Amino acid sequence: MRAGSIGMNVADIDTPALCLDIEVVEANIKRMADYFRDSPVRLRPHAKTHKSPTLAHMQIAAGAIGITCAKLGEAEVMVAAGVQDVLIANQIVGPPKIARLVNLAAHSEVMVAVDDAANAADLNAAAEAKGVRLRTLIEVDIGMRRCGVTPGEPVLDLARKILASPGLRFEGLMGYEGHAIFTEDIEERRRKTEESVKLLTDSAELLREEGIPVQIVSSGGTGTHFITGAYPGVTELQVGSYITMDGQYRALAGVDFDYGLTLQATVISTRGEDQAITDTGMKAVTHEFGLPLLVDPPGWQLTDLAEEHGFLKRIDGPRLRRGDKVTIVPSHGCTTINLHDSYFVIRRGLLEAIWPIAGRGKTY
Repeated sequence: MRAGSIGMNVADIDTPALCLDIEVVEANIKRMADYFRDSPVRLRPHAKTHKSPTLAHMQIAAGAIGITCAKLGEAEVMVAAGVQDVLIANQIVGPPKIARLVNLAAHSEVMVAVDDAANAADLNAAAEAKGVRLRTLIEVDIGMRRCGVTPGEPVLDLARKILASPGLRFEGLMGYEGHAIFTEDIEERRRKTEESVKLLTDSAELLREEGIPVQIVSSGGTGTHFITGAYPGVTELQVGSYITMDGQYRALAGVDFDYGLTLQATVISTRGEDQAITDTGMKAVTHEFGLPLLVDPPGWQLTDLAEEHGFLKRIDGPRLRRGDKVTIVPSHGCTTINLHDSYFVIRRGLLEAIWPIAGRGKTY
């Protein structure tokens, strides 16, 4: 972790620096929590975005029932920091990871996604040997063509196998309509989302008709929270990026959260009055969803990234000089955050805290 003097001005922080405007983050957490305050749908925010137990605790304090993680390593970080109710929205396969999972289940309420009978059998054997009952959700493929059981009868078949496994506790179903989330036309996004989520809720109803209780039907993302969260039968949402927001999500209609995450960079070279080079390249900010946005000073545009450099072009802004600071909004927050060791927490322009990004690099 880099040193920083608490109380210093944001402009004095050494760069590249990943900054959280904590007042914006607090407002984003509240806005999402308030949206579902009087709804039967609960929030289980996805920590793969922020990878921070501190932020996870803030979300839970605002009403979230637990946290979602993408990887077992992330879940271990969250549990070690006192977050008990954690869904790993992914399959855990192979003896080393399964051993870690059942050991985690011995002192937490961890829950895991399953989409295969053989994997369920492996989980059951390890859980029985450990003396725990592992909470499980069946993942249903509702259009992502990634992981998941085909909707309908295959879900029922796997549910019966899980119910017959003494080391497993069947909790319900999950599915992700990620293929619909970035549809720009909001009505087309609504159509695709509802079509997909219906596959999930219909599968839940099939199980109930066969006498199998389904407590959890988990789905949703930031770009569809207002659609999936209103769909009958959904019980919880795995929203993630809303907490910090990024350029990709903020461009979508219906996503009304503000930028809480920025990257501070320094101009290290100039070419005349219309070009500038910063110290922030691909190793500090990702661009798989397009180039990041340069938001301060206005009148300048980020045009390219090299490994360690960012290239700026003047449109009609003030002249930049070597040593000037610029502010960038990532186009994809999740992958950018994973490049950094810590957040510089800013309140009203001053450094309030430095928080480690404890889940960084937990890809295993």
